[in-house]
Amino acid sequence: MKHERDNASGPRERGRKGHGQGGGRRGRRAFDNGTLRLLILQMIGDRPRHGYEIMDEMEARTAGAYRPSPGVLYPNLSSLEEDGLIACEAADGRRKLCSITPLGQEHLKLNAAKLEARGTKPECGGRRFRREAPPEIADAMDRLKSALRGRFLGRAPGPEAIATAAAAIRAAAETIDALETSPSALPAKDADMTQIITRHRHELRRRELTVREITDITPNMRRIVLDGAELDGFSSLGFDDHIKLFFETGGEKPEMRDYTPRAHDGGTLTLDFAIHEAGPATAWAQGAAVGDTLRIGGPRGSQVIAPVFDWYLLVGDETALPAIGRRVEELPEGVTVVTLAAVTGAAEEQAWQSAATQETHWVHRADAADPAPVLEALEALDLPEGKGFIWIAAEAGVARALKIHMLQDRGHPGEWLKASGYWTKGQADAADKSLG
Repeated sequence: MKHERDNASGPRERGRKGHGQGGGRRGRRAFDNGTLRLLILQMIGDRPRHGYEIMDEMEARTAGAYRPSPGVLYPNLSSLEEDGLIACEAADGRRKLCSITPLGQEHLKLNAAKLEARGTKPECGGRRFRREAPPEIADAMDRLKSALRGRFLGRAPGPEAIATAAAAIRAAAETIDALETSPSALPAKDADMTQIITRHRHELRRRELTVREITDITPNMRRIVLDGAELDGFSSLGFDDHIKLFFETGGEKPEMRDYTPRAHDGGTLTLDFAIHEAGPATAWAQGAAVGDTLRIGGPRGSQVIAPVFDWYLLVGDETALPAIGRRVEELPEGVTVVTLAAVTGAAEEQAWQSAATQETHWVHRADAADPAPVLEALEALDLPEGKGFIWIAAEAGVARALKIHMLQDRGHPGEWLKASGYWTKGQADAADKSLG
């Protein structure tokens, strides 16, 4: 979350090594080129696909006997597109997503007998996978299937739950696609940031909501719960999403401030306001009463971290506490979350409930723009074993100093760290959400 301070793509498509030039496995093609074109078209007719998905599906349909190389697949895709049977468009800036055209559908119908005679219906590779996959991978797959059955079978999940689950699965798939799986491979330290964080766009709407409940959770942190019919369709997938709050202050345009959705359950939206030097948001929160209205916009988008980490380190000041609290509460059992938060004193400390294992650290400081107290505490932290993601949000100078320490002094992979300046000392409503 950014409280106001008025003074203050996916992995590259590739074939597997050792498969030969254009021959797939075992150095030969399993299909003549005409049949291969039809089979590729059939797969795209089932649903739009990226090139690497077609290679994976081909391998699954032949029970591992054949996987076309990029040198075979992509000329066929180009030929199908030139013939007007498919249309391919860049879906994420790097990879093209191919969809069948009406002409392609007619072509499939005309050649259905040929496909049937060739016996190209999908074969199940599940048994082979269970037999050959590492036990840890098979167990993880079973855990995922169990979680999906428990959450979505025989139930009516809301759109936010569906979107969150789908985003997590897609993010995991992209991370796995990027792995180097040879025995000598190093951990995926050099994975591209786009494989760790997936970005989601939302419909940009303005909403007018009504204050339902007001609670002071600490002397200087006020929680306001909002509801209203216009909340319908609101989506926030990332714990550090931000929305715009609009305040009429007598100027030509309303003043705007960024805030993190502390919680959203479909019927209500919760915001936490750090009470400090009065700006328009602080003044509104201090004077708010049940029944008052507030106009909001967004969030424009969400950034979702792939659920592939053993531990998380969350560092920030009061302005980051709503995002930190939300993240801690959302993390599942089996991971560790370490929090390091800087506040003015013990009265401003908060407690969070979580299925994850928590390690909570507080720093009491006077100047929120002085990195020294937080940096000293960070240097003293012993981080857990395994792969960890670090999230930092504070005054821009403080966040930058903490980021430099973790990257340069501790050697943490840059792809596994996100730092933001939620406010800048001496500048009203100034932020740097992606620090250099």
